[in-house]
Amino acid sequence: MRPDSFPPLPSGASAPPLRGGTWLLLGAVVAFGAATLTAAQAIAVFATGKELCVGQGCALVGQLTRIPPAWFNLFGAAVFVAIGGMAMVVRRSGSRGVFVVLHALLTAAFAAEGVLFAYQWHVAGAWCQYCLVVLGLVAACNVVLVGKGVLFGAAGFTAACTIFSLLSFTPFHRDLDDGTYAVQNGTGGPEFYLLFGEDCPHCQEVEEALATLPGCTVRYNPVTAVTRELFPTYEHLPAYDPRVNLAAATLLGLDQIPILIAKEPTGLQVVTGTAFILDYVQTLCAPQGGGFDPFGSAGPQDTLFPKDDGCGLQVNCD
Repeated sequence: MRPDSFPPLPSGASAPPLRGGTWLLLGAVVAFGAATLTAAQAIAVFATGKELCVGQGCALVGQLTRIPPAWFNLFGAAVFVAIGGMAMVVRRSGSRGVFVVLHALLTAAFAAEGVLFAYQWHVAGAWCQYCLVVLGLVAACNVVLVGKGVLFGAAGFTAACTIFSLLSFTPFHRDLDDGTYAVQNGTGGPEFYLLFGEDCPHCQEVEEALATLPGCTVRYNPVTAVTRELFPTYEHLPAYDPRVNLAAATLLGLDQIPILIAKEPTGLQVVTGTAFILDYVQTLCAPQGGGFDPFGSAGPQDTLFPKDDGCGLQVNCD
Protein backbone atom coordinates (compact mmCIF):
# COMPACT_ATOMS: atom_id res chain seq x y z
CA MET A 1 0.00 0.00 0.00
CA ARG A 2 1.38 3.41 -0.98
CA PRO A 3 1.70 6.05 1.75
CA ASP A 4 -0.62 8.30 -0.28
CA SER A 5 -3.50 5.86 0.20
CA PHE A 6 -2.85 4.96 3.82
CA PRO A 7 -6.09 5.32 5.84
CA PRO A 8 -6.42 8.42 8.02
CA LEU A 9 -5.82 8.26 11.76
CA PRO A 10 -8.81 8.04 14.11
CA SER A 11 -10.25 11.31 15.39
CA GLY A 12 -8.13 12.86 18.12
CA ALA A 13 -4.91 11.08 17.12
CA SER A 14 -1.92 13.08 15.97
CA ALA A 15 1.07 12.18 13.82
CA PRO A 16 3.03 13.87 11.05
CA PRO A 17 1.47 13.32 7.63
CA LEU A 18 3.20 10.74 5.45
CA ARG A 19 5.00 11.98 2.37
CA GLY A 20 4.22 10.62 -1.07
CA GLY A 21 6.22 7.80 -2.58
CA THR A 22 8.07 10.06 -5.02
CA TRP A 23 9.18 12.41 -2.26
CA LEU A 24 10.35 9.51 -0.11
CA LEU A 25 12.35 8.07 -3.00
CA LEU A 26 13.96 11.43 -3.71
CA GLY A 27 14.79 11.88 -0.04
CA ALA A 28 16.37 8.44 0.08
CA VAL A 29 18.53 9.30 -2.94
CA VAL A 30 19.70 12.53 -1.27
CA ALA A 31 20.43 10.70 2.00
CA PHE A 32 22.39 7.91 0.33
CA GLY A 33 24.31 10.49 -1.71
CA ALA A 34 25.19 12.34 1.50
CA ALA A 35 26.26 9.04 3.08
CA THR A 36 28.58 8.43 0.13
CA LEU A 37 30.09 11.91 0.49
CA THR A 38 30.72 11.62 4.23
CA ALA A 39 32.08 8.08 3.88
CA ALA A 40 34.46 9.28 1.14
CA GLN A 41 35.64 12.07 3.44
CA ALA A 42 36.27 9.54 6.21
CA ILE A 43 38.26 7.32 3.83
CA ALA A 44 40.30 10.32 2.67
CA VAL A 45 41.15 11.24 6.25
CA PHE A 46 42.12 7.65 7.05
CA ALA A 47 44.28 7.46 3.90
CA THR A 48 45.93 10.89 3.88
CA GLY A 49 45.33 12.34 7.33
CA LYS A 50 43.72 15.43 5.76
CA GLU A 51 40.19 16.52 4.98
CA LEU A 52 39.12 17.06 1.38
CA CYS A 53 38.11 20.69 1.60
CA VAL A 54 38.93 24.07 0.09
CA GLY A 55 40.72 26.42 2.48
CA GLN A 56 41.92 25.94 6.04
CA GLY A 57 38.53 26.04 7.79
CA CYS A 58 37.96 22.31 7.55
CA ALA A 59 41.36 21.52 9.00
CA LEU A 60 40.82 23.86 11.95
CA VAL A 61 37.32 22.59 12.73
CA GLY A 62 38.56 19.02 12.40
CA GLN A 63 41.34 19.70 14.88
CA LEU A 64 38.85 21.10 17.39
CA THR A 65 36.72 17.96 17.71
CA ARG A 66 37.25 15.57 20.62
CA ILE A 67 37.09 12.55 18.32
CA PRO A 68 39.15 12.11 15.13
CA PRO A 69 37.54 13.64 12.00
CA ALA A 70 37.46 10.25 10.26
CA TRP A 71 35.23 8.72 12.94
CA PHE A 72 33.12 11.86 13.04
CA ASN A 73 32.44 11.46 9.32
CA LEU A 74 31.74 7.75 9.65
CA PHE A 75 29.11 8.55 12.25
CA GLY A 76 27.57 11.08 9.85
CA ALA A 77 27.56 8.49 7.08
CA ALA A 78 25.74 6.03 9.37
CA VAL A 79 23.10 8.65 10.18
CA PHE A 80 22.49 9.35 6.49
CA VAL A 81 22.26 5.62 5.74
CA ALA A 82 19.67 5.27 8.52
CA ILE A 83 17.66 8.18 7.08
CA GLY A 84 17.73 6.72 3.57
CA GLY A 85 16.88 3.24 4.79
CA MET A 86 13.90 4.39 6.84
CA ALA A 87 12.65 6.49 3.93
CA MET A 88 12.62 3.39 1.74
CA VAL A 89 10.86 1.35 4.44
CA VAL A 90 8.14 4.00 4.76
CA ARG A 91 7.76 4.16 0.97
CA ARG A 92 7.23 0.42 0.70
CA SER A 93 5.16 -0.25 3.81
CA GLY A 94 3.54 3.05 4.74
CA SER A 95 4.55 2.50 8.36
CA ARG A 96 3.64 5.53 10.45
CA GLY A 97 5.77 4.27 13.32
CA VAL A 98 8.92 4.24 11.17
CA PHE A 99 7.98 7.63 9.74
CA VAL A 100 7.73 9.12 13.25
CA VAL A 101 11.21 7.77 14.06
CA LEU A 102 12.51 9.14 10.73
CA HIS A 103 11.03 12.55 11.51
CA ALA A 104 12.64 12.55 14.96
CA LEU A 105 16.04 11.60 13.50
CA LEU A 106 15.83 14.33 10.88
CA THR A 107 14.90 16.91 13.51
CA ALA A 108 17.80 15.81 15.72
CA ALA A 109 20.22 15.94 12.77
CA PHE A 110 19.11 19.47 11.88
CA ALA A 111 19.51 20.61 15.50
CA ALA A 112 22.96 18.99 15.68
CA GLU A 113 23.98 20.83 12.53
CA GLY A 114 22.92 24.03 14.28
CA VAL A 115 25.45 23.27 17.01
CA LEU A 116 28.21 22.64 14.45
CA PHE A 117 27.30 25.75 12.48
CA ALA A 118 27.36 27.94 15.59
CA TYR A 119 30.62 26.35 16.73
CA GLN A 120 32.32 27.37 13.48
CA TRP A 121 30.94 30.88 13.82
CA HIS A 122 31.50 31.62 17.51
CA VAL A 123 34.34 29.32 18.59
CA ALA A 124 36.54 28.22 15.68
CA GLY A 125 36.26 31.55 13.90
CA ALA A 126 36.57 29.77 10.55
CA TRP A 127 34.15 28.28 8.06
CA CYS A 128 34.39 24.66 6.95
CA GLN A 129 32.99 24.53 3.41
CA TYR A 130 32.50 20.77 3.56
CA CYS A 131 30.55 21.15 6.82
CA LEU A 132 28.28 23.70 5.16
CA VAL A 133 27.60 21.27 2.31
CA VAL A 134 26.61 18.60 4.85
CA LEU A 135 24.33 21.14 6.53
CA GLY A 136 22.67 21.77 3.17
CA LEU A 137 22.16 18.04 2.65
CA VAL A 138 20.58 17.65 6.10
CA ALA A 139 18.27 20.56 5.36
CA ALA A 140 17.38 19.04 1.97
CA CYS A 141 16.53 15.69 3.57
CA ASN A 142 14.25 17.45 6.04
CA VAL A 143 12.45 19.44 3.35
CA VAL A 144 11.99 16.49 1.00
CA LEU A 145 11.10 13.80 3.54
CA VAL A 146 8.90 15.61 6.07
CA GLY A 147 7.61 18.66 4.18
CA LYS A 148 6.19 21.16 6.66
CA GLY A 149 7.66 19.05 9.43
CA VAL A 150 10.97 20.73 8.57
CA LEU A 151 9.83 23.53 10.87
CA PHE A 152 10.67 21.34 13.88
CA GLY A 153 14.24 20.85 12.67
CA ALA A 154 14.55 24.51 11.73
CA ALA A 155 13.44 25.45 15.23
CA GLY A 156 16.13 23.22 16.73
CA PHE A 157 18.76 24.68 14.40
CA THR A 158 17.75 28.24 15.30
CA ALA A 159 17.70 27.47 19.03
CA ALA A 160 21.25 26.07 18.90
CA CYS A 161 22.57 29.12 17.03
CA THR A 162 20.77 31.50 19.39
CA ILE A 163 22.06 29.87 22.56
CA PHE A 164 25.63 29.87 21.21
CA SER A 165 25.37 33.57 20.37
CA LEU A 166 24.42 34.34 23.99
CA LEU A 167 27.40 32.50 25.49
CA SER A 168 31.07 33.45 25.66
CA PHE A 169 33.52 30.86 24.38
CA THR A 170 37.27 30.61 24.34
CA PRO A 171 38.54 28.12 21.75
CA PHE A 172 41.04 26.68 24.24
CA HIS A 173 41.61 27.32 27.92
CA ARG A 174 45.29 26.95 27.07
CA ASP A 175 48.20 28.92 25.76
CA LEU A 176 51.04 28.22 23.35
CA ASP A 177 52.99 26.38 26.06
CA ASP A 178 50.37 23.62 25.80
CA GLY A 179 51.18 23.25 22.09
CA THR A 180 54.94 22.81 22.59
CA TYR A 181 56.38 19.52 21.33
CA ALA A 182 60.05 20.16 22.16
CA VAL A 183 62.14 22.86 23.86
CA GLN A 184 65.61 24.04 22.90
CA ASN A 185 66.80 25.60 26.15
CA GLY A 186 68.91 28.69 25.64
CA THR A 187 71.45 30.54 27.76
CA GLY A 188 69.32 33.44 28.87
CA GLY A 189 68.34 35.12 25.63
CA PRO A 190 64.85 35.76 24.26
CA GLU A 191 62.19 33.05 24.17
CA PHE A 192 60.46 32.09 20.92
CA TYR A 193 57.62 29.88 19.75
CA LEU A 194 58.19 28.39 16.30
CA LEU A 195 54.99 27.20 14.64
CA PHE A 196 56.15 24.64 12.12
CA GLY A 197 55.15 21.64 10.02
CA GLU A 198 56.82 18.26 10.10
CA ASP A 199 57.32 18.13 6.32
CA CYS A 200 57.81 21.85 5.64
CA PRO A 201 61.28 22.48 4.09
CA HIS A 202 61.09 26.19 4.92
CA CYS A 203 60.53 25.26 8.56
CA GLN A 204 63.47 22.86 8.47
CA GLU A 205 65.69 25.66 7.23
CA VAL A 206 64.75 27.77 10.24
CA GLU A 207 65.15 24.80 12.59
CA GLU A 208 68.67 24.14 11.32
CA ALA A 209 69.61 27.77 11.87
CA LEU A 210 68.17 27.80 15.40
CA ALA A 211 70.18 24.68 16.27
CA THR A 212 73.35 26.73 15.81
CA LEU A 213 72.11 29.61 17.99
CA PRO A 214 72.19 28.57 21.67
CA GLY A 215 71.53 32.04 22.97
CA CYS A 216 67.73 31.79 22.73
CA THR A 217 65.13 29.42 24.11
CA VAL A 218 62.94 28.00 21.35
CA ARG A 219 59.68 26.15 21.90
CA TYR A 220 58.78 24.07 18.83
CA ASN A 221 55.01 24.04 18.24
CA PRO A 222 53.76 21.84 15.37
CA VAL A 223 50.50 22.76 13.64
CA THR A 224 49.70 19.07 13.06
CA ALA A 225 50.47 15.95 15.06
CA VAL A 226 54.07 14.76 14.74
CA THR A 227 54.32 11.30 13.20
CA ARG A 228 58.02 10.64 13.79
CA GLU A 229 60.60 11.62 16.36
CA LEU A 230 61.95 15.12 15.86
CA PHE A 231 64.63 17.07 17.75
CA PRO A 232 66.04 14.03 19.60
CA THR A 233 68.49 16.12 21.68
CA TYR A 234 65.87 18.59 22.98
CA GLU A 235 63.47 18.33 25.91
CA HIS A 236 60.20 16.73 24.78
CA LEU A 237 56.68 17.40 26.06
CA PRO A 238 54.56 14.38 25.04
CA ALA A 239 51.28 16.00 26.14
CA TYR A 240 51.51 18.74 23.48
CA ASP A 241 48.30 19.65 21.63
CA PRO A 242 48.86 20.77 18.00
CA ARG A 243 45.30 22.15 17.84
CA VAL A 244 46.43 25.06 20.02
CA ASN A 245 49.03 26.01 17.41
CA LEU A 246 46.71 25.65 14.43
CA ALA A 247 44.09 27.77 16.18
CA ALA A 248 46.70 30.42 17.03
CA ALA A 249 47.82 30.67 13.39
CA THR A 250 44.23 30.91 12.20
CA LEU A 251 43.30 33.55 14.76
CA LEU A 252 46.33 35.58 13.66
CA GLY A 253 45.01 35.42 10.10
CA LEU A 254 48.09 33.54 8.88
CA ASP A 255 47.96 30.62 6.46
CA GLN A 256 51.67 29.84 6.04
CA ILE A 257 54.42 28.39 8.20
CA PRO A 258 56.99 28.88 9.63
CA ILE A 259 55.67 31.44 12.08
CA LEU A 260 57.91 32.82 14.81
CA ILE A 261 56.28 34.34 17.89
CA ALA A 262 58.73 36.11 20.15
CA LYS A 263 58.19 37.22 23.74
CA GLU A 264 59.36 40.81 24.01
CA PRO A 265 59.06 43.34 26.85
CA THR A 266 56.38 45.21 24.88
CA GLY A 267 54.38 42.05 24.09
CA LEU A 268 54.44 39.34 21.46
CA GLN A 269 56.22 39.93 18.14
CA VAL A 270 55.05 37.84 15.17
CA VAL A 271 57.44 37.29 12.27
CA THR A 272 56.70 35.18 9.19
CA GLY A 273 58.66 34.25 6.09
CA THR A 274 61.82 32.17 6.21
CA ALA A 275 64.22 34.98 5.29
CA PHE A 276 62.80 37.43 7.83
CA ILE A 277 62.73 34.83 10.60
CA LEU A 278 66.37 33.94 9.90
CA ASP A 279 67.38 37.60 10.07
CA TYR A 280 65.42 38.05 13.29
CA VAL A 281 66.92 35.08 15.15
CA GLN A 282 70.44 35.70 13.86
CA THR A 283 70.30 39.23 15.23
CA LEU A 284 68.89 38.31 18.64
CA CYS A 285 70.42 34.89 19.28
CA ALA A 286 73.89 35.12 17.76
CA PRO A 287 76.71 35.75 20.24
CA GLN A 288 76.99 39.44 19.35
CA GLY A 289 73.26 40.04 20.05
CA GLY A 290 71.72 43.35 19.15
CA GLY A 291 68.41 44.89 18.29
CA PHE A 292 66.19 44.13 15.35
CA ASP A 293 63.99 46.47 13.34
CA PRO A 294 61.14 44.24 12.11
CA PHE A 295 59.93 46.91 9.70
CA GLY A 296 63.18 48.03 8.11
CA SER A 297 62.71 50.08 4.96
CA ALA A 298 60.00 47.92 3.45
CA GLY A 299 57.19 48.75 5.87
CA PRO A 300 55.44 46.50 8.38
CA GLN A 301 53.22 44.57 6.00
CA ASP A 302 55.98 43.59 3.58
CA THR A 303 58.40 42.66 6.34
CA LEU A 304 56.27 40.87 8.90
CA PHE A 305 54.05 39.03 6.43
CA PRO A 306 56.01 38.29 3.24
CA LYS A 307 54.41 36.06 0.64
CA ASP A 308 55.63 32.88 -1.06
CA ASP A 309 58.21 32.17 1.64
CA GLY A 310 56.59 29.31 3.51
CA CYS A 311 54.29 26.29 3.40
CA GLY A 312 50.52 26.15 3.81
CA LEU A 313 49.29 25.09 7.23
CA GLN A 314 47.96 21.78 5.92
CA VAL A 315 49.72 21.44 2.55
CA ASN A 316 53.09 19.88 1.81
CA CYS A 317 55.40 22.04 -0.27
CA ASP A 318 58.81 21.85 -1.86
